[in-house]
Amino acid sequence: MTHELDEALDRINHAARTADAPLDDVRARVLAAAAAEQGPQRTGRRSRRWLLPVSAAAAAALVVGVVATNGAEAPRRGDDVAAGTPTATSAPQVRLISAQEALNTAADAIKAVDPVLAPGQYRYISAHSWNAHGTQFGAPAGDPDQSPRGFTYLKETAREVWIPQDQSQDWLERRSWLPGLEWLGGNVPRSEAPEPKALDTDTGERRGKCGDFFPASQPTKLCGDPTDWDNPEFYTTLPRDPQAVVEYLRTATAHRGSAPATMFHWGVELLRAGLMPADLRASWYRALALLDGVQVHDQAVTLDGRTGVAIGIQDEKERRDLIVDPATGEFIGERTVAGPQPHYPWIAPGTVTGYSSITTKVVDGIGQTG
Repeated sequence: MTHELDEALDRINHAARTADAPLDDVRARVLAAAAAEQGPQRTGRRSRRWLLPVSAAAAAALVVGVVATNGAEAPRRGDDVAAGTPTATSAPQVRLISAQEALNTAADAIKAVDPVLAPGQYRYISAHSWNAHGTQFGAPAGDPDQSPRGFTYLKETAREVWIPQDQSQDWLERRSWLPGLEWLGGNVPRSEAPEPKALDTDTGERRGKCGDFFPASQPTKLCGDPTDWDNPEFYTTLPRDPQAVVEYLRTATAHRGSAPATMFHWGVELLRAGLMPADLRASWYRALALLDGVQVHDQAVTLDGRTGVAIGIQDEKERRDLIVDPATGEFIGERTVAGPQPHYPWIAPGTVTGYSSITTKVVDGIGQTG
């Protein structure tokens, strides 16, 4: 667990489990109430969502996982989209509405019990992704004061996982290198910026007992490992009391200073894994609502046809937003937005640099999607 947290922190840069009753009216009332209060303001392992620090003295390849929606365009600069447009590419705007109210309302809305898998059934988790690929070059030796040069593309990918009811049996992972490619920015001509190429680990199907898709990787995957956040067993060990969850997040990020934005980021990362059960998800929302600086940044963000509220904690370099539907408690996904001082000079403040739509469901066979 510590190894994976270090990996995530070093790279700073679900299916709805509720009833099928019509919820449009409920959702509309929740979002309308929020709007009424607003005012103007502003390896082979699964890749983590933290930006890899890059030395200005040498070129370094950047690969940062971000996720988009089926049929949606890649993220663009925030000022390219009209404010208030209900899409993942809308300009991020800080709203004077209560993130605490939104998160607690979402927690209250989680009423359903997670489905129990029958023998032969699988938990299916899908993420449709735009992965940022690029390069940063250090300043020329003769002009050390010159800004670093580089570029960033967004490449469309997908990752799907099937987890059997008997977790000691084979799991299946499918990674896809999809057609979409977008130019996010750079201070070199695009004609001089090579497009990203797929690595062996970016594509293909792999099977492994207990999710051990890359048996040569370290640490070794163990069945039912309570320290492995890619394993359902991990979530049974986490506290359900919101204040205890806050303390867990504080302890887990202590060697990084336990800043509220760091704690929030780690909390979103665990939600993004798609394995958090409903009872813990409710406590998780309440815990995130307790963190200093948490606020709503956009009242209507649509990911993969699902609309929710974007909630996050502003940070100098970037902001990680949780996207949640307060009417259902559904975790829709997340997004990353460049802060006032972005990591790279070619990325404008407020640029939506990535977003994710995560869905989960129960299926009757390995490889099935519905």
